[in-house]
Amino acid sequence: MEHYANDRYQENAKNENRVLTFLGHLFKERTVLFVGYGLEELEILEYVILKAHRAPGAPCLEKHYILQGFFSHERVLMQSLRQYYLEQCGIGLIPFSRDLKDWNQLLDVLEKFAKDIPASALIVLQELKEMEDFLDG
Repeated sequence: MEHYANDRYQENAKNENRVLTFLGHLFKERTVLFVGYGLEELEILEYVILKAHRAPGAPCLEKHYILQGFFSHERVLMQSLRQYYLEQCGIGLIPFSRDLKDWNQLLDVLEKFAKDIPASALIVLQELKEMEDFLDG
């Protein structure tokens, strides 16, 4: 929580919270897919998104996503979380079923994403370079 403890906009640039500045840039300029966040991390997820992503009164736009598994008997929970993530954090919930393979289903889901949305190696390297440059100031 120390990384998120203070506001990133300070009069003294030496006191700037570079983590929040980076996250603000990341959430503004890129689409983020959260993988591996569960109920126990909701407070951190919510804090990071609300602090770095949305200005007060800004509309919730579904630009970021969270991939989360549910059993069929958790349908109401999934629907409630879908509404909460979108309204409070501007994040779209991408649910997947854990009924047959439990968490191992996540591997199949990620493999399907990789086939459906192939990444260009050159673009990925450029984006990594941009992130390093941003962090280095």
